[in-house]
Amino acid sequence: MGTEVPKQFLKVRGESLLRHSVKRFRKFGLTKSITVVSHPDWILETEKDLEDILEGNDRIVPGGESRHLSTVCGLESISYDEKDIIFIHDVARPNFKQNELYQLVEQTKIFGGATIVGKSTESLVRVRLHQNYTEEPLKREEVYSVKTPQSIAGFMIKELLLVELPKDLKKHPTDLCTWMGKRRVGIVETDYHNIKVTSPGDAELADSLFWEELPAVE
Repeated sequence: MGTEVPKQFLKVRGESLLRHSVKRFRKFGLTKSITVVSHPDWILETEKDLEDILEGNDRIVPGGESRHLSTVCGLESISYDEKDIIFIHDVARPNFKQNELYQLVEQTKIFGGATIVGKSTESLVRVRLHQNYTEEPLKREEVYSVKTPQSIAGFMIKELLLVELPKDLKKHPTDLCTWMGKRRVGIVETDYHNIKVTSPGDAELADSLFWEELPAVE
């Protein structure tokens, strides 16, 4: 990002990306608890940012050396049974909707795991590694962008944790879909509001697209 603080503390509509995400999960009527995974050096700042939102069952835990190991740190800090459903979210996406969380739950009941996805709006081609040309167009209607939140059932977590991770951190899963491998993952389609803040300019775009309404799930 090139900023002085981690991007979770960048502000959209006057509040950090982190606060927006935590508030949306807090509004969801089925949430039992929230676990925030932080770089160890930024736990104090995380506590200050969320002190008025977190509740007794919530926690902040230090992360690991990769995105996936940080996910594992969060999972290992809580107790859950096989029927529990856990959301996994990248706080760089502050603009998910309450009804999407409900749909994720329903899809997870079917497949054991589910993810938010967005349809591709552009033509796509495959370029293989170390090649400077393409020879294979992809069908746009069959390709989706993987987004978050994602969700996974307790029984599936226990199954996946039995699989040994590569020693090379670069080969670790980058999200739930890559962790699930060839297992079926349910999908919930979202729209352009679910923008990921990757660069400073994205924060301005996220501000303009911000979805203010936070209706509770009935």
